[in-house]
Amino acid sequence: MKQPVSMASVHAFYADVIRRGRNTAENLQAAASERFNNLLGSIGDATPRIALDLGYGAGAYTIALARAGFHVVAVDQIPSDPLLRRIGDAGTWARRIEPRQCLAEDFIIDQDFGVIVAKDVLHYLTRRNVEALLTSAVAHARGENYHYLEVFTGITRRSADGQLLRIEGEAGYTPESFRRGIERIYKGWDLTLLWSQHAEQDSRTGLNCFEAIRATVIAANRAA
Repeated sequence: MKQPVSMASVHAFYADVIRRGRNTAENLQAAASERFNNLLGSIGDATPRIALDLGYGAGAYTIALARAGFHVVAVDQIPSDPLLRRIGDAGTWARRIEPRQCLAEDFIIDQDFGVIVAKDVLHYLTRRNVEALLTSAVAHARGENYHYLEVFTGITRRSADGQLLRIEGEAGYTPESFRRGIERIYKGWDLTLLWSQHAEQDSRTGLNCFEAIRATVIAANRAA
């Protein structure tokens, strides 16, 4: 039987590590990936120049988007002070970032975002909330839009003493159930799904505390 972990404790953990500027086993302080930067570099003028970063964390993807010329609505449940300190008075691109303190599942997508990023956050939500968010994003896509998602599926978590853990309310996707949901929501879009094994080690024991299959979704709406 898996031991439940409250979502409130997960929120508190991330708020604390971001506030302190600490890294984590998942490499929370990492720069935006080469795959994402390549996608960003390929986006043309037909894409609306407003972006949404759901669960921006340390801000790497928000900053990459702003530097590429997008006005970025940056959403996270943590206070925005660490992000604002990081960008400081960096110049014109920094003024294109609009932080909003909000749970990802409570954010209402009611406009046409040219780019939407959700990295390592959607698996914490319920399946109903994940699919409601993405369905709304697709419904409001009017231009040439791109969605970049990284979502953990097939998750196994363990405590330091080996106890299996389960975060209350999380989606619990298997690779197959996630693929089916994405293909249904993004019907008619150009869709790329990539899969990779992921593991994180407990620094105290050296043993894996988190194992999953990471799904990377690149969805492009070029019908417009």
